[in-house]
Amino acid sequence: MRFVPANDLKEGMVLAWDIINPGKTFILKKGIVLTKDYIRHLREKGYLGAYIDDPDSAHIIPEESVSPDKIIDGIKSVENVDIEGIMSVSQGIVADMEARKTLSVEILDLRSFDDYTYHHSVNVAIFAVAVGKYIGLSSEELVMLAQAGLSHDLGKEKVPISILNKRGRLTDEELELIQNHPKYSYDILYENHEISAAVRQAVICHHENENGSGYPNRLTSERIPPMAKILHAVDVYDALITRRPYKEPYTPADALEYMMGGKGILFDEFVIDAMLKVIPPYPVATEVVLSNGQHAIVAQQTEDPYRPCVKIIGYETMYNLSKEEYKDIIIVASGIASLDHSRKVEKLNEDRNQGKEHTYKIMVVDDSAITLQQVNTILSPEGYEMILLQSGIAAINYIREKGIPDLVIMDIEMPNMNGISTVSTIRKMGYDYLPVVFLTARGDKETVIKCIKVRAKDYIVKPVRPPYLKARIAIALNAGLER
Repeated sequence: MRFVPANDLKEGMVLAWDIINPGKTFILKKGIVLTKDYIRHLREKGYLGAYIDDPDSAHIIPEESVSPDKIIDGIKSVENVDIEGIMSVSQGIVADMEARKTLSVEILDLRSFDDYTYHHSVNVAIFAVAVGKYIGLSSEELVMLAQAGLSHDLGKEKVPISILNKRGRLTDEELELIQNHPKYSYDILYENHEISAAVRQAVICHHENENGSGYPNRLTSERIPPMAKILHAVDVYDALITRRPYKEPYTPADALEYMMGGKGILFDEFVIDAMLKVIPPYPVATEVVLSNGQHAIVAQQTEDPYRPCVKIIGYETMYNLSKEEYKDIIIVASGIASLDHSRKVEKLNEDRNQGKEHTYKIMVVDDSAITLQQVNTILSPEGYEMILLQSGIAAINYIREKGIPDLVIMDIEMPNMNGISTVSTIRKMGYDYLPVVFLTARGDKETVIKCIKVRAKDYIVKPVRPPYLKARIAIALNAGLER
């Protein structure tokens, strides 16, 4: 079978995997022939795509991590805030995954906009258990980890759906409500004495960042529970690879690159390293483009997650990219979203309020002309209006004369007035809520604390990879990716 993105589905293709929307009447069973109406429905509802029977990939079959029945039961339990159901499903998820020969989570999620919140929680539980099993957690600990994964967003029931799915930027009040959802989830679990304290702590801390910039309590690494570190990482990963009304999905490869860029800053390094062992950048049955121009389908994983074994489309030829003879061939593109890369993957920076597009102004302040040019090269193609300045004084004067931008990217070590002093002055000018992202070569704890004190939205250590910088800036502008 082969995974085909929604935009590339064609009439006459035959489904190789069921597509089921729990609680809805829409079910497409394996073996059905896709029609124009079915394809339109899949696209309109936000499905990534479908697994299709295909002569080129007849013997390529990804292994299920968890049975479909348990996934459906999990979705229903989360939707109904059924704690007993969540506890039962957690045991089932662990049992299924402990019975598997491999830990790799291969299946791409087939879900719609309608069931995102509930399906997301099931995915987080599955990813978390895979990571936990790899690092050696006991069966009892894995069950608790699954419970935490299924329960981590229960508190979102107290957040209006209009805010959860808002396509524009959140107001300060809306953002505060969103950032309270871990507390709400904790309170729901607190009412059930069969849920352990370790599960509750993992849930309330699943948005805490290693550098103390997370929420709700701005905990730093040493105070964040180990299970929460796992939940945080897989929660963000699943959000990245998901299509939402306000954004296109990342491919797993781009999402994992983003995660690696946040090691030690947002995410625990040990957890990210474990994720790379169980979540493949190129899942089995997905199409890839090779550096020699050939198109191929991923057939199986190897010891190197970035160099799987692939089958060349149209031929019986197989390349094990981890072997020396194929060392000069690399994967240059992968297909979850369409392989048509003329369209952008990241669309988090769009303001869709009333259907009008808003061009965000981003001010970059750095005394290095090279850094200014690098940031401009990365961000300007995303449609931002860039303001490039080489000193803190220039930034303050610009704001006084022309008003505030939508976001500031600030270096710390600059002559005359450093970045911390510049932001502090801007705050005293009355711009308390202007989003500021520090981009600096300094990553020591003392510097991070100073950035937090001036209410920085984020903190990025140089050198930075383009996908990571684009993603962090989009998040800072929208405060919406990790909803």
